[in-house]
Amino acid sequence: MINQRFDLIDKNEIDALINNGVAETRTLEYKEKLSGNSDEDKKEFLADISSFANASGGDIIYGIQEQRDSNNKTTGIPEAANGVGAINSDAEIRRLENIIRDGIAPRIVGLQTKAIDGFADGSVIVIRVPQSWNSPHMVTFKNQCRFYSRNSAGKYPLDVTEIRSAFIASESLAERIRQFRTERIAKIIAGETPIPLEDNPKIVLHVLPIACFTSGTNIDVNLAANNPSSLRPINSSGWNHRYNFDGYVKYYSTQTPNSYSYTQLFRNGAIEAVDTYILQVQKGRKIIYSGYYEEELIKHLEQYLQLQQQIELNPPVLIMLSLLGVRDYMMTIGDGLDHTRHTNPIDRDNLIIPEIVVDDYATKSSDILRPAFDAIWQACGWDCCKNYDTSGNWIRNRR
Repeated sequence: MINQRFDLIDKNEIDALINNGVAETRTLEYKEKLSGNSDEDKKEFLADISSFANASGGDIIYGIQEQRDSNNKTTGIPEAANGVGAINSDAEIRRLENIIRDGIAPRIVGLQTKAIDGFADGSVIVIRVPQSWNSPHMVTFKNQCRFYSRNSAGKYPLDVTEIRSAFIASESLAERIRQFRTERIAKIIAGETPIPLEDNPKIVLHVLPIACFTSGTNIDVNLAANNPSSLRPINSSGWNHRYNFDGYVKYYSTQTPNSYSYTQLFRNGAIEAVDTYILQVQKGRKIIYSGYYEEELIKHLEQYLQLQQQIELNPPVLIMLSLLGVRDYMMTIGDGLDHTRHTNPIDRDNLIIPEIVVDDYATKSSDILRPAFDAIWQACGWDCCKNYDTSGNWIRNRR
């Protein structure tokens, strides 16, 4: 795989592969020509794509001529980047993406494709296939029903035992992610947090790229430390920060011994944000100011996702929102205490909202969080969140 964020890959990166003679690996493959439209071409193309997703992910680069040995066989070492000929790059990318969409099940989430111009014979096409969290993926084109993976020699078909092992590994990954959330919530409830917190009801947001839980991911936490605007705690006007055993944490406090909120970046790239200020009891009433807390979550989720994209933790990302200690809290329609009409109190201590899967970092935070907001409003007796207009745009309701 090219050691560069996908959006930053340009002609210089491709030229460097040629100049340095970077050979094919388990995560890098060169192709001189694009896949054709025959059934056999499509089957071969889908086998390549699915094999990367079922293994460690990687890049396929089209428009690269390889060196050949004395028997005229390709060696896996690039000789020249010529391009794929005179094509409409956008139309060709759409064609390839349609083949992938229609010919592989389940769908591969987070696949990226781009054309790079400036070569002698047109563009070079790069497809980055992520290591999948819901593998194994099967080639279904023309009822083929075949599974593939990769090793250092290239792709190979999986046998029955390997297919069974792949399904077990996928289930284990999903369970590890859910277990991480469960354990973190238990620690927060028990007061075992990286920063001592005020003893108030809590909003907890977990932002967990699947990549955090695969292949021993270990990020450079200095990327957050060197970016002042990243990892801002929820509902904070200023913050302190420090490194800790888990990674790097920013926290907000005033003159009290305890803090009101923190955001923890773990060494695997996972983010945990906790706030204890927004859900305080106001004038003896347990109130959730819907517009205020939703606005804070939308704003901060966007920042957290931007950081994880910069770290290049490929989608999908699981968003997990929890409200702790909220029994008898009621939802306000607007911003005042007198706007709790027609609401019901929450009937349990903790709202552990089902995870939301984000396939693309370009998705708006307000769209991502809408199912979670709906669930919280429903816990208060409403049918859905009332801060979205008829077009689905989040607009703070101040009625």
